[in-house]
This record gives sequence, C-alpha cells and structure tokens, in this order.
Amino acid sequence: MKSRFIIRTVITVSIVLLCAGFGIYSFYQLNAVERQQDFNLYELVPADAVAVLETDMADKLVEDINQLDCSKDNHFLYVSDLFSYLKKYLSTLADETPHGLSRQMNKMLISFHEPESTSNQILYCALGTKDYELVETFIRKFCSSAFPVKYFDYKGAEIRIYPMIDGRFLSVYLTSDYVAVSFQKRLIEQVIDARISRHSLLDVSSFKRMRNEQHSSVAAKLYLRMRQVDMGMTGDESHLQSSLGNWAEFDIKCNENAIYCSGISQVCDTARTWMNVLQKQQPVSGFGGERLPVTTLFYDSWSMSDVRMVASFASQAASQDTTAFVRSRDEEWLDFLHENVAERGMFCLFIPNDTAQAYPAAVLNIPMKNVKDAERKLRTLVYASPYEKAAPVPPAFSPKYALYPEARRFAQYLLPRNTMLARFTGISGSSYYTFACFYRGDLLLAPDAASISAYIARMERGEVLDGTPFYEEGAGSLSPTYNFVMMADMGELLSQPRSYVRMIPSFFFKHGAFFQHFILSIQFTCTDGVVYPNIVLLYKPRV
Repeated sequence: MKSRFIIRTVITVSIVLLCAGFGIYSFYQLNAVERQQDFNLYELVPADAVAVLETDMADKLVEDINQLDCSKDNHFLYVSDLFSYLKKYLSTLADETPHGLSRQMNKMLISFHEPESTSNQILYCALGTKDYELVETFIRKFCSSAFPVKYFDYKGAEIRIYPMIDGRFLSVYLTSDYVAVSFQKRLIEQVIDARISRHSLLDVSSFKRMRNEQHSSVAAKLYLRMRQVDMGMTGDESHLQSSLGNWAEFDIKCNENAIYCSGISQVCDTARTWMNVLQKQQPVSGFGGERLPVTTLFYDSWSMSDVRMVASFASQAASQDTTAFVRSRDEEWLDFLHENVAERGMFCLFIPNDTAQAYPAAVLNIPMKNVKDAERKLRTLVYASPYEKAAPVPPAFSPKYALYPEARRFAQYLLPRNTMLARFTGISGSSYYTFACFYRGDLLLAPDAASISAYIARMERGEVLDGTPFYEEGAGSLSPTYNFVMMADMGELLSQPRSYVRMIPSFFFKHGAFFQHFILSIQFTCTDGVVYPNIVLLYKPRV
C-alpha cells in the first residue's frame, strides 16, 4: 500500500474521530445545560411553605428596589434576612464574575415558613457551569473565620454549617445544580426530605393549579397561601391575608414611587370565606371620593347586593353572648337593610374638626333605594321597639353643634341596641348603641352623634377626598369595578387605637416603620369564580 494513501487514510480517520468526539462532547455539554435549564427549584420547596417569592431576574429585582424613592430615603422592608443579605452583597457577587450572574443564578426562590419570623425562610438558587465554586467562595468570604465550618450528613446529603459574623449560623445544601440556604438547619433538612421523597410544594394540588409556569416580564412573583379561616369583615387577627381559602399568585412591579401587586386566585366553593361571600355579590363601580371627608385616613367599600349573606358572615364580629333583645333587633335591622339598601356599604375613619378628640370619627355610609320610605320605616322600628330591661346606660347625645352647625338640621336617632355597626365596622363597644341619620339619600351609622355631625359638616363645606392628589393616584391604579376596596393612609392609621383598624392585616403593623410611609390600597374583583386581588403601595414621604 502506498504511503501517500496510508497517510491520507490516517488523516481522514483522525478527522472523523475528532468530529465524532467533538459531537459527543457537545451532546453531553448540551445535555448538561438542558438538565440545568429543566431543573425546577420548586422540587426542593417543602410542602408546608406559606409563601414563595420567585424571580428569574434577581439582579433586576434588587436594582428595582434600590431605585424606589423609599429606598433612596433609607426606608427598607426587612421581611427576609436572607434577602437582605442577598441585596447587600449581590453586587459583590456579580463582580466576582466577568459577565455578571449566570442565567441560572438569576433564578431564585425564597420560601417562607411558620412560625412567622425573618429567619424562618429558605433561599434557593439554580447553578450553572462553574457557579458551584463561585458560591462556595462567596459564602466563605462573608462568614466568620473564628469558628470552623461544620459538616453534617443527613440521609446521604451533606449540610454545611457556616458561622456568620453576626453570631448566627447559615445552613447550606450545595450541589452542582442548585444551592439552598437557611438560618434554620431543620428547614434545610426539610428541603432534602422534599428532594428525596419527591414530595414538595409542587405536589400540593391547589398550588399546582395556581402556579403560572410561563415566563413573565415582571421582576418577581409572590405565591401566598391563604388560610381556610373565617375572616369576617371586621375580623380579629385573621385579617385579609387569610381570607381567600386558597393560593394566590401576585405579579410584583415597581416604579419610583409605588409598588404594585396584581394577583389572581381561584375561589374554593367549599370554604366559608369572605371571598366566597364577595364573589356572590354584584360588583359596584366608583370609589365614592365625593362621599369621603378630605381628612379620611381609612375607608373601605364593598358590595351588599345580598346583604343577608354579608351580614351573616360578618356576624362573628359581634359577641356570641348577646341578649335575646339584641338578637331580635338584629333581625329587624337586617330585614330593614335587605329591603332598603341600594348596592353597597362604605365605612370611613377621618379626623374631625375637634382636635381635642383622642380618636378618629367613624361613619358607616349605606345608600338607600328610597330615602323617604327608609326613614319612615326606621322611625317605626325605633319607636315601636320594646323596652329593654337592665340595658346599659345610653351614651350622651353630644353632637357638638357649636363645632358643626351645618349638621343641626339633620335629625339623628339613637337606635335600640343591635350589632349591625359592630358587624360591618368592628368598632362598636360592648353596649351596641348606634346613632343614625339620613343624609343626601344615604343612611349614616356611627358609634356617637359627634361623628355624624363632623361628617355632615365636611360634606356641606365641600371638604371631600375626591380630587386630592394621593386619592386620585391611588384610585387610578385600581379597577373601577370591584367587589371590595380598601384604602388607608398608613402614616395616620398606625397611630390610631387598634380597635379602629381591624381591617388592616397584622403584617402591616408588624412592619409599621416601613409601611407608615405609604398609602395602602387593597382591592378584590370577582369574576366567574376567579378572584383578582390587587395591592398598591403608594409612597408618601413625610415632611
């Protein structure tokens, strides 16, 4: 055989083998990348998580937060210690890589677990090629060198315990595909359990139905587990965040002066929740700013097309040991409302002219179908009511007409004791006495005569919330048609007696140092068994 032919054959075979080797290598590399792309971090999340924050753009999320006006004024929400560390050191981590964070590392989750605590959380991050070494180096850089790293074997998986500079310990579960970190070792053990057993949050049917796997342009998503409890319109500590009876998904968007959380949740028909009550009501339109005093610090408005259902659900706000007399009056007033209410109820807290008053004025406003007919029926109920033996002493009738002369020509009634005001507002005392007045086609109910007089005076003077900048901006970010809406000036509201602010979820009070700088709006719109909850935080700098 000629040497030239042999050489050519060898070269050809070499080229073929080289191409084949390169193809095989590329195939395995592509497989590895696809494996990393296909890895679902939710497979690590324990099934008992109560909330999950998800982002595919961790760097953008941190940048958006830093660009908020509240951040520039050094007002931060410290809900998660893990996220606070991430936010603090993310730029340093990005500097460690020549091209920024990998696509995989930008994919992060934070799961929240009970009992509620800033440290009862887990942060998860997917890893790309060479990210393993980067994360390992990064963690060591910000850990204390005073104590050695400890290693624990848990069901064949390694848990590393890193001592932190602040005296706490960080538990880390690190593999080539992902990392999970927490200040609680038991939570990392639950992550490993979820991975080994393949029983994670993805196996919770209500969450699986809710989770939207499509790519979103928003900086982050929040999945929130809504507990199956009765909230009642005035609830005690269950509040709005536990009223839906299912999982809700929120898209989180930010601009310089506002944070928007647009949500969706499926109604659970078997749960006795406020959402199930609302979705059976006819939606209402408009926000009623022309019926709200300019000094309003809180108001809510809700549909009452089926007032019996609303009142029945809200009955838990009233004491269970009410007398037979009070229960009879409740039935009478419920019949009255059923016959006469137009469409909605609207409750407001506002600052009266009387600056010496230690608490805000409070008025429940209910539009009537026919005010003349309604007033005639109310008078009949008042004067025909039987005498209540051993009744508490009625409150003094002190409308303060010297301060509010505009209200003098509008008759006020002291109603026999009932729980209607307590059901719909939660502010009535144990006596259950209520003052009533008809004004501009609406029935006004209040725990004292002065509140009604102060309200009428504001309306007569044209001192209304409609047209004010923050009200208009807040209303403009909500749907004009809804089943329930609530707006609150948190800076003013947080300083009021707790009995006056029961509709505000306790979460906002626990982090009052941050939320006091915002106007808070919460809205629920219900359509065909789907609830659309929306939360807007509008920044209002305090001068």
